[in-house]
Amino acid sequence: METQLDYFDACTNAQKAFIGNVLNAQKELRSQWMDSVQKLLDTFNQLPGIQDNPQAKEALKFYNPWVSTMLNTTQALGDDALKVQETVNSSIEKQIEISRELVSSLSDLAKPAQAK
Repeated sequence: METQLDYFDACTNAQKAFIGNVLNAQKELRSQWMDSVQKLLDTFNQLPGIQDNPQAKEALKFYNPWVSTMLNTTQALGDDALKVQETVNSSIEKQIEISRELVSSLSDLAKPAQAK
């Protein structure tokens, strides 16, 4: 029985680590992307002479709200997507635990048959 459970645990622990790493990578990538877009927006707004140029000022009136809306939407949708991903990961981990119990039970059932 121990060898079946050891094998099962080795396989599922790798899966658990993988889904955990994917979630962490998604969180980090989203955070870095949003920070870089915000820094880009701030840089555009602080360019020397940008506020003095009427055409640039007019363009920034459209660009700034667009980027701000994009960032806010990304934040809201990203938060919801991460919650869904965390729920999926939790469901997978619960399924793995149920499967482990099944493997254990099947191994116990097979034990008397092996003894005969």
